[in-house]
Amino acid sequence: MRDSPNLDFLRAVAVLAVYFAHLSHALNLYNPGSLGRFGVLIFFVHTSCVLMSSLQRLSVSGLSNDWLLTCAFWIRRFFRIYPLSIICVLLVPVFHIPPAPHETYVWPGTWHFLSNLALTQSLTFSDSVLAPLWSLPLEVQMYLLLPFLYFVIRAKHYWSLGLWIVSVLVAATVPNVITRLSVLYFAPCFVAGLVAFDLQRTARWKLPSWLWPITILLAIVLFGPLDNIHLIAKMHRAWALSLLLGLAIPYTKEMTVSAVKKISHWIAKYSYGIYLSHTIVFWVAIDVMHGFHVWQRAIVLLVGSVSAPIAMFHWIEDPLIKVGAWVASSLRTPPKLVPAETAVESVSPVVLH
Repeated sequence: MRDSPNLDFLRAVAVLAVYFAHLSHALNLYNPGSLGRFGVLIFFVHTSCVLMSSLQRLSVSGLSNDWLLTCAFWIRRFFRIYPLSIICVLLVPVFHIPPAPHETYVWPGTWHFLSNLALTQSLTFSDSVLAPLWSLPLEVQMYLLLPFLYFVIRAKHYWSLGLWIVSVLVAATVPNVITRLSVLYFAPCFVAGLVAFDLQRTARWKLPSWLWPITILLAIVLFGPLDNIHLIAKMHRAWALSLLLGLAIPYTKEMTVSAVKKISHWIAKYSYGIYLSHTIVFWVAIDVMHGFHVWQRAIVLLVGSVSAPIAMFHWIEDPLIKVGAWVASSLRTPPKLVPAETAVESVSPVVLH
């Protein structure tokens, strides 16, 4: 699943759903809040599926035990998520950036600002200084659990389906008692990605690739993308539709249309930067440039939406991803050196006869 056009397409759809939902609201056209929220839920399915494959690759990379594997995974995720989010959070007080266009910047206080830097807003009940940041604490908390869920399913086919049922029971009860564990509301969405990873190992039959975009569109339509109902009120629907996507991933052939693959891969590659930067770009083009001509603001919006994620990826995201991979690689056990005599005997014992 490392180079999957279908997963690239899924991630591209997810970030575009968030982007256009927020753009519509910023332009005072309409507020399809549910479209943006379901885009985030698609991210959760995609992320957990891809990270299961990442854990599988790490497990054969020379890490001697599960604890080192877990630490390597957490290190890589830290360098993947935090550098870019920290930069964006630090920009907020410097330029007085509001959480979203048309809103007003207010200093959140030191404690809540530090919580945003640490991506712990859901634990400290802090407001996010940028609207898109609300989902990142949920991802970070799930990163703590994903290695252990991987250990459960790595040698047990179909156990992920049982985990999904358990995750639904947990999601329906625990967050209502322990409100700081709101991340568990989204556990079935994350576990749906585990289902996809698990089933792809044994999938023998495949549906036509043209059904993949139709399946994603169907899931979005069934969620009801055009309203702005609070997400918690639609969580049962979110769980079911996340599972639908998780089941469809392993049983659908990879997309082959070259143009679609290239565009999807490009959007997926820069999706994290798009996700973090788009509301800032909207604020500049729509609010800060309020007195400029419409065409000037449109150019800034378009150029900013493309150039900001590219710059963020190549200047911050990608270099720190490589640093994370290098740090994680230091946990690998070096191969044992074999004495020369032993090596000769083990390589060609027949020659000695």
